[in-house]
Amino acid sequence: MAILACYSDTDAGRAAIRRGFAEAHKAQDSLLVANLEKDPVTEDQLGIDLNTLADFGVQVRILPPTATVHDGADFVLQAEQEHDVSMIVLGLRKRSRVGKLLMGSIAQRILIEADCPVLAVKAK
Repeated sequence: MAILACYSDTDAGRAAIRRGFAEAHKAQDSLLVANLEKDPVTEDQLGIDLNTLADFGVQVRILPPTATVHDGADFVLQAEQEHDVSMIVLGLRKRSRVGKLLMGSIAQRILIEADCPVLAVKAK
């Protein structure tokens, strides 16, 4: 089993990584990081040290964005199906009503369509 944390280069995305690590450590699972950015992600961007996580017994694997999946929600939901995911952790940020109406919500689609539990966290 694995915990799937959704990464974006935001405070909410980094909060999802931190909570995903905590959940993976608690459940003694591995941590999959779904990189929702177009470019590869580094440890510094994630705000974690992969060697330290390994010392805690959490194996981390970063799933790179794929050329065949252009939507973040599709990417996360596909990763859930392809890997043995027990929970998805995603970060939320506040948006205006107009922003929600015009842009839709990746988080909303994941919350509605995921087959496993979804934990939504906010950045402090």
